[in-house]
Amino acid sequence: MQQLLIIIKKEIIIALREKLVLVLGGIMVLLLGIALYAGFLSYQQQQTIITQKQAEKREEWLHQGDKHPHIAAHYGTFVFKPKTVLSLFDFGLDAFTGTSIYLEAHHQHEFMFRPAQDHSSMIRFGELSATLVLKVLIPLLIIFLSFNAYTRERESGTLKLLISQGISFGTLSWGKILAYCTILTIILSPFLIGLLLFSWVGNPSQAMPDETLRLVLLTLAYGVYLFLFISFSVWVSLRSSTGRNALLILLSSWIFLTILMPKTVVNLSKSLYTLPSMREFKEAIEQGKVYGLDGKTPRSERIASLEKRLLEEYKVDSVHQLPFNFEGVKMQDGEEYTHKVYDHHFGKIKETFHRQNRLSSFASLINPFLSVQNLSMAFSGTDMYTFLHFEEQVETYRREMIRKMNNDMAENSKYGEFFEYAAGRDLWEELEDFSYQPPTVGELLQQYRLELASLFIWTALFLLLINYTNRKMKPLHG
Repeated sequence: MQQLLIIIKKEIIIALREKLVLVLGGIMVLLLGIALYAGFLSYQQQQTIITQKQAEKREEWLHQGDKHPHIAAHYGTFVFKPKTVLSLFDFGLDAFTGTSIYLEAHHQHEFMFRPAQDHSSMIRFGELSATLVLKVLIPLLIIFLSFNAYTRERESGTLKLLISQGISFGTLSWGKILAYCTILTIILSPFLIGLLLFSWVGNPSQAMPDETLRLVLLTLAYGVYLFLFISFSVWVSLRSSTGRNALLILLSSWIFLTILMPKTVVNLSKSLYTLPSMREFKEAIEQGKVYGLDGKTPRSERIASLEKRLLEEYKVDSVHQLPFNFEGVKMQDGEEYTHKVYDHHFGKIKETFHRQNRLSSFASLINPFLSVQNLSMAFSGTDMYTFLHFEEQVETYRREMIRKMNNDMAENSKYGEFFEYAAGRDLWEELEDFSYQPPTVGELLQQYRLELASLFIWTALFLLLINYTNRKMKPLHG
């Protein structure tokens, strides 16, 4: 144990003497500080706007005045996607998924006002965020910090001296790894403290009730990821004859793992699982509404079938004799069929997204960068699964809004009346304000099992690899 502590102390002192390491460490601290502060300002600004607009739209709905329920259904309202506190850490897909959606009868609209629309195509390469620094730039710092962990010892002749004094390769390797982990912890500690403070000051809403647990899991995920880079760098240095060779291997690996492979996986998933164009998608939905999902059951036939069934059920000769307004029932029946059409076509889109994401999940078994990328977005509430989860709750809310309007029309108005009947605030208040219930951490972990397995497998692999290599090294190697 004493030998291990001596090695750790020695490596920390040597690292602090390296000006390049100090400069790069200072740059990383600066970039993390800028990214965290900019993310916090963006979160506060967007959350304030979303909260205000949601309250405004709720008041507009309640104060829309007396009118026919179906007109109110077309008047509709807006729902806004809440910002999560941890989105200041990882922006994820928020720039591409939109911030608000308009809810009205007959139509399931797509989300509007995507921030990415206001940026150039360069946004696809990523914005400056804390997660970008941690995933891409900190590993580069690790490489320059540890690429000559063993090659420096060989070239200076100190490796033979250390081994001759009874220090094992295992003690040397773990001393170096723990020393670099300590240095990295010191560098990242201001950022971790800042993230914790900003998450407290950020006035978190109910949009993320398990924020503390998510923050802990984020820290663990990135901790494992950076530990893997440190272990890999020390192992490469152990197996390399010169520092130049070690640096070349590590930089090549960094480029492949953090730049080339992630872009390749994205392009491959888009090629294998292609999404239809917006024009094709909307045309298919309109065709389904008019001619039915089978293309053989037009809307007029569906209405005639409904009318015949109700007349037989209530044993009357005319829709005027029904104990409710047939127009309201007809509209609700049409809405429910429209729901089937949207569910059918949106289901295909969601299945395509799912397949694309599954490809990324399987690729994460090869590349831990993809694992931490997906887990980071998931725990920050900015991933695709969380967005689709939110979209489903919004659609459930829209359908409940339309159902209430159509049922009121059926129960409280007469057939043939439209402008003669008007509902008021009592009906509008029956529709409660929208409140989003996000997926729990347990649900997220179920969705990202492959990513978790990837981090576990790679950690176990490196532990075994380092221990095996240490045992096989010759006593006076170098």
